[in-house]
Amino acid sequence: MRRILLILTACLMLVACGRKNAAFDYAWQYHYIDSRYDTGSDWAAQDIIDKYSPQVAPLMEIIGYTDRLIESRRGPESELSNFAADVIRARAEKEIGEPVEMAMTNYGGIRTAMPKGDVRVYDIYSIFPFENDIVVCKVKGSKLRQFMDNYAKKGYVECLSGVELVIDNYQITKFNIGGKPLDPNKTYNFATINFLLDGGDGSRIGAYADKVIDTDVLIRDAVCDHIRELTAQGKKVDPKMDGRVVIKNVDRN
Repeated sequence: MRRILLILTACLMLVACGRKNAAFDYAWQYHYIDSRYDTGSDWAAQDIIDKYSPQVAPLMEIIGYTDRLIESRRGPESELSNFAADVIRARAEKEIGEPVEMAMTNYGGIRTAMPKGDVRVYDIYSIFPFENDIVVCKVKGSKLRQFMDNYAKKGYVECLSGVELVIDNYQITKFNIGGKPLDPNKTYNFATINFLLDGGDGSRIGAYADKVIDTDVLIRDAVCDHIRELTAQGKKVDPKMDGRVVIKNVDRN
């Protein structure tokens, strides 16, 4: 049992140390297991557990609740991917103090489902384990259309928020932002993560932007904060699919 606790603590610390510029020292050694292994009272493992428990404890904080498993399945949308993109857009608005009309994140950055029941900080760190900042790109509508046309030609898109998008036979046939058709002459605030600025998962939105604002807010921290706000309002985590993206007549193989 002590060995299990040690391994669990070590795993949790790897997550806890996944913060910007974090560093830690570690050492290991072999322990031979026999019938006497789990007896006695002088254990180095307990010292390690005692040392790191205060740092691990915040990860175990219950910040919200959901009454079902919330999953992310690759495109055109899913409950968890919609939730992630919506949180990015809402947090970006708070950070820059301006409307953010559209947001995108990548399915590859969502690593697991949100479990049914209590939602802990640890769960959110497991779902969003990467060091991805929320950024806002100021993009002219004509360039934004070019950017999204590249996805349409491939027959898929990443996780989106703020849009009504229809792709039919590898072409965009509807592209509304904020309920209105895309204006090629308007400059939009497009929120995403820094991983997608210059080649991450094939995205180069940064190349289409006139300006990029880094909020210095990690996506997982934004999600934790959002769930805490829902809890304070007496609400559960309850995202929906709403038909924001429709893709048809493409080969999904």
